[in-house]
Amino acid sequence: MKTKPTPDTPQTLEDVERLMGELALKDARRRALTAKMDAELKAVRDRYAADLDALDAAAKDLEAEIASWAELHKEDFGAKRSILLTHGTIGWRLGNPAIRLKPRVKAEQALAMVKERLPAYVRTVEELDKAGLLAAVAGKALDAEALAACGLRVAQTERFYCEPKTEEA
Repeated sequence: MKTKPTPDTPQTLEDVERLMGELALKDARRRALTAKMDAELKAVRDRYAADLDALDAAAKDLEAEIASWAELHKEDFGAKRSILLTHGTIGWRLGNPAIRLKPRVKAEQALAMVKERLPAYVRTVEELDKAGLLAAVAGKALDAEALAACGLRVAQTERFYCEPKTEEA
């Protein structure tokens, strides 16, 4: 798809060179501002890091103490999985169900037994080896005609790019 020239479209290579210079200058200014902003953000994070780390460690210790009480007093939960307290809720959450190997059973053994006893639960995935096909075309082992006979073609797009030099302004 070709674009139609507008009154703002540069007319000569010198015009494009001037625009590229402006782009490089704006890019350099943007990188400088980003670096300044990052330095200020790092200084703020550093200023609060020690206090935040101390609070996180204290909270973790308190949670461990509460969890140890809960382990020792599961009967206090009754049929419920949680207890509503004045300052929050404590309780037990079930994780998502997962299939795990039993002790002393290897993955290969389990797969063989499932293939034998429960074959409907074994996946077989067939898919095109696109990387292999591209390599074969590049190595001249396959041509466009052979691909076309299989309903395939090699497609490649083209995108414009504009990379300003990253020297300082």
